[in-house]
Amino acid sequence: MSGIKRGIFALGLVFGAPLSYAEGVKVDGKLDESAWQSAVDFSTFFQVVPATHSVHKNKVTAKILATEEGIYIGIVNYQPENLRKKQFNLQDGFMQGEFNRIYLDFSGDGSSAYLFATTLGGGKQDAVVTPQRTTDMDWDGDWESAFDEQPEYWSNEVFVPWHSVSFSPKVHANGFATIGVGIQLYDLKSNNIFANQKQTISNSDFFLNMPKIEVSVPQQSQLNFVPYMSYQRHFEPRQNKSHEADVGFDLFYKPAHHQTLSLAVNPDFAQVDSDDVDVNYSAVETLRTDKRPFFTQDISVFSIGALQDTKLIHTRRIGAGSDDKSEVITPIDGAVRFVHQGKSAQWGAFAVKENSLDSEAGKDFYAGRFSYRSAKWQSGILATHVERPWFNRSAQSLAWDSQYQDDTWSIQSALLLSQVDQETRQSGNGISLNVGYQFSPNTQLEGQFLRLNDGFENRDMGYMKRNDWQYSKLSYSHAINVGNDWLTRIKHTLDLSYEANSHGLKLPARQGYKAQLMLNNGAQWSVHLDQVRSGWQDNIGANSVPFFQPSAFETRVLYQSPYTGEFSWAASVELDQEGLSGDALQLALDMTWMPHANWNIKFNNYYRDGDGWLVASQRNQLSEYDRTIFINTIEASALIAEDLEFSSTFQWSVLEAKSKDVYDILADGLQRQANTDTSFEDTRLMSQFKLRYRMGAYSDVYLVYRRGGAQLNMLDKAQVGHKSWLESVKDNWTRPIENSVIFKVRYLF
Repeated sequence: MSGIKRGIFALGLVFGAPLSYAEGVKVDGKLDESAWQSAVDFSTFFQVVPATHSVHKNKVTAKILATEEGIYIGIVNYQPENLRKKQFNLQDGFMQGEFNRIYLDFSGDGSSAYLFATTLGGGKQDAVVTPQRTTDMDWDGDWESAFDEQPEYWSNEVFVPWHSVSFSPKVHANGFATIGVGIQLYDLKSNNIFANQKQTISNSDFFLNMPKIEVSVPQQSQLNFVPYMSYQRHFEPRQNKSHEADVGFDLFYKPAHHQTLSLAVNPDFAQVDSDDVDVNYSAVETLRTDKRPFFTQDISVFSIGALQDTKLIHTRRIGAGSDDKSEVITPIDGAVRFVHQGKSAQWGAFAVKENSLDSEAGKDFYAGRFSYRSAKWQSGILATHVERPWFNRSAQSLAWDSQYQDDTWSIQSALLLSQVDQETRQSGNGISLNVGYQFSPNTQLEGQFLRLNDGFENRDMGYMKRNDWQYSKLSYSHAINVGNDWLTRIKHTLDLSYEANSHGLKLPARQGYKAQLMLNNGAQWSVHLDQVRSGWQDNIGANSVPFFQPSAFETRVLYQSPYTGEFSWAASVELDQEGLSGDALQLALDMTWMPHANWNIKFNNYYRDGDGWLVASQRNQLSEYDRTIFINTIEASALIAEDLEFSSTFQWSVLEAKSKDVYDILADGLQRQANTDTSFEDTRLMSQFKLRYRMGAYSDVYLVYRRGGAQLNMLDKAQVGHKSWLESVKDNWTRPIENSVIFKVRYLF
């Protein structure tokens, strides 16, 4: 911890926070302090991928040390210098060096856990693991890590302060609390994973069999104050603005480990990073992630286990565009949240008020959650409410969810209700059920069922792919551990599904088989064979009526090279039937060049060419296109100095759609139109260049330049494709829509 941070932390005296530090413990990766002699040791590790469960005492060892300040984890990985890969990655980026994963269940009961991952090279990932064993990478925590290298091994040292997470310690009569600790080593050259337990996060008994330690958890309170200041200079005016400046703050107060009060005044709800180019012409909205601290903290309390990304709370709705479309990002006047995590009961609530603007186009958001948990069972209620004065609209949703898990069974269910009042009242309901059975660590069966009636509507605060939907899926997976000189595992997966709308109309549904081969040198092959069964397509868009879509076969082969060395790559080839009678070829090539342990450059290329792409060009009008789409992404990242990072993204896409046939969608089928041309071109560009100086958790200085453009041109069929792709990129660069510099500072006190 820096001298500045130590001085600031002294403010904790006002709130009774302890000021002592672990004597002699320095987070430097070396594990050479005498304090480690009193730590809890883990010396036996199991191979969990492939799941042979073979015992290893010479691959990795770990130590756990609990102090007044938090938990120290020390890990020694016995990988000789010539057999290991060192590589830095950005925060939460893909790890292409040797790395350790640490799972900490602070409550010791599986109500939630936190993931901390660190690479040989200094890269970090952190995430929240929900009771449903899903991983949410949006959360960022206040923790430290360092690594050290020796000829025959390398070591990781991680420090997680007690105040960085919210949990309810389960204190026994002896005054000690139980904490679950899972530790893993990912061996890059073989793709094998070694862990101190026989389960991975995919196993239903992961939490139940997580190794436990007893620690003394001190009583603490904590106050965190995170002010920010940002300034944007728009070289191309955005909504008639050439300059924008903003200030605000977040305040987090924890009177105890299990309680958190969060307040925000004009909070930092702006996104520094640009979203990826999104070429989406379907009726299904793209689901975006959210890195805003106010929402990512204590996210597991508000988590429910509904299928197919169905969410009652999708926080990207909050602070998004105003209802009158005058603001791309609606300012936030204030936000408040309180979370209590008891020994069995958990509850929390938040309220967010957007600026009403002159037109009353801002929105108000409210949510409340209560859940009760026993050793293997959990049940709770989540309620939301949204006020949208611009539309004279209010929306409510309610979910009752339950979960059960033991050594073999995993069950999650949710009953969903919604009500929208706008001129008239619309009510809807739904049910989600997910049942998994684990025959063995290598064999699992899972059944899913989701039903949302046509009145269900949760998009005011939540997310759903669609309503008026009945979705069923049965999935069986079986892995065979081979373990010869070139092949280590073959995994087979069979998926069977059925879809219909709530009126019983059969929809197209995917049936699939996938074989994955893990090679001994770290490479992987996978083969996909899928059939989309025929059915009525009732969600093409533009409120069109259903039409019958024939069955289609799809095949895909993917190869991933070993991640070792300076260069790695992955390539896939896909041959599909698409549309009414068309075919498509899809190619993807991802390449990563790592000329230095602190640098990497990634080239991602996606290409698809086909003659059966279906789009609803207007209500009850269906266009079938000869379509070519190409998306190219170039990403570079570097650790310039110890705390100074550089990253850049340059992404462009070209979509060329030549009208093949245009149909009227009638009740008795499709009727081809004569002499109708709906051809078009869609080109987009997004670029970002960012310097980030890291002063600590939630403490950064950003300097970002963003530039991007988009053009959508309706053309005659003969004109589509006349302009070269690079010329389209040049046009979007020289005639940008987005062209701005952003300077932002935030600091955690």
